[in-house]
Amino acid sequence: MIIVDSKTTMKKTFDKDLSMLGSLEVKTGWREKAQWRRENRRWLRYSGYIALKVQGRLEELSLSQKELAERLSCSPQYVSKLLKGSENLTLDTISKLEECLGLDLVHSALTLVSGYNPKDPAIHIAAEPESPRYGEKRVDNP
Repeated sequence: MIIVDSKTTMKKTFDKDLSMLGSLEVKTGWREKAQWRRENRRWLRYSGYIALKVQGRLEELSLSQKELAERLSCSPQYVSKLLKGSENLTLDTISKLEECLGLDLVHSALTLVSGYNPKDPAIHIAAEPESPRYGEKRVDNP
C-alpha cells in the first residue's frame, strides 16, 4: 500500500503553478500611460478642472449625465468621457457646456491654472471693442 502525503502533493502543485505564473509576461502599459500623461499634462489639467466644474453644476441642477447628453446632442458615453477629465475638449464642446449649464468655464479654468484675472482692467480680449490686440495691456492716456 502506497501512502501519499497530501501536503507534499499540494506544495508541489502550488510550486508548479507559481513557476508558470512567474514565466508569464504581463504587459500593463503603465510606462506608456505615464509618458502620455506627462506629455499631455497641460491640457489634462484644464480638462480635469472643467470636468469637476461640470460635475458640480450637474449636482446643483439635479441633472443626470443622460440629460446633459440630450442637451449637448451627444451620446451619454461621450459625456461620461468628458466627466472623467481626460478628454481633449474642443472649443465647440466647451462653448456648448457653458451654454447648457450657465458656466464660464474658460475664464475660471484660466484663473485656476495660470492666475489669469478676467476682471483685470489692463487685459482685454480681442472681442472687446477697445482692445488693440488679444492679450495686450491697454495703456490709458491721461
